[in-house]
Amino acid sequence: MLSVSFLKPHSTDETSRDDSMIRVYRRHVARAISEERWHVAEIFLDRILDVDPHHTEAWLMKGFLRHHCHEDDLSAVQCYRKVITLCGHDLAHPHAQRAHASLNRLLRTWA
Repeated sequence: MLSVSFLKPHSTDETSRDDSMIRVYRRHVARAISEERWHVAEIFLDRILDVDPHHTEAWLMKGFLRHHCHEDDLSAVQCYRKVITLCGHDLAHPHAQRAHASLNRLLRTWA
């Protein structure tokens, strides 16, 4: 018989543990950015995305880092597009708004 246990929602303990890990990683990201340690900030953003691959704030910050710090415009475009997609193309969502604006600015520089 096929098991669908993976479809069950996370338990409260798992969710609170994940939220706690994300809070810790966000503090590390903020500290690394304040110290201009871009590579370290990206490592902790990746850890957030390991915990929650749908974390739009982490994707947005990863796009900013890729564009402004690593000058990797193609990767930044992919991150911004990911944010917009995860937000369901709803430009009322603040992360989708920022990603859309950043994507437009970036694409204008290519024109």
